[in-house]
Amino acid sequence: MKLKLSTLALCTLPFLALTPSHAAPKAETLDDLKKLEITCLVPAWLPEGYQLKKVEIDRSDREGEGGKARIFPGYSTEYSNSKKGRFTIESVRWGIGDRNLDQNDRAEESEFSTKRYGKVYIIYFPPGKGGVKNRIASNWVEDENIAAEKAQVAAKQAKGQEALYIKGRFQGFSGYGMTLADFEKIVQSLHPLREK
Repeated sequence: MKLKLSTLALCTLPFLALTPSHAAPKAETLDDLKKLEITCLVPAWLPEGYQLKKVEIDRSDREGEGGKARIFPGYSTEYSNSKKGRFTIESVRWGIGDRNLDQNDRAEESEFSTKRYGKVYIIYFPPGKGGVKNRIASNWVEDENIAAEKAQVAAKQAKGQEALYIKGRFQGFSGYGMTLADFEKIVQSLHPLREK
């Protein structure tokens, strides 16, 4: 029996050596977001038990060909607890649709003001100001880079030229399994990752 097992092991070694490694891609982190030229938001406050679960960088927005293509990244992050609570941030440069839609006709709309981003419009379900909501979604919020680039983009568009933001991004926030008060408190605490 000893000979058979060693023979089997020797026969399988060449196949294992020829099989390509299928290691999982390295998960992206907040340190990866710090390397981007765009503003990436992070919360200073989260409800108890919430932790960063996922960071994704979208590099599909490109101009140019091959190695000379310029990439305009977007990103998304997810914070969650061990239950159903979750808070997400999505960041995009263009091609955005309306986030303030809900499939349920009974969903309610509201708004609150922030010092950094102005008014934030939200839609949520189930209705009512109290209690845990299945879903809370904000409108797209403009970061400070959009404000800085807005005049340049408008001037180019007025001349009939195609113009998009370079560093500016629209940020959208969603909450699941949380109260409106917690959602607002998280949004109020959002700040640029590289901010001192």
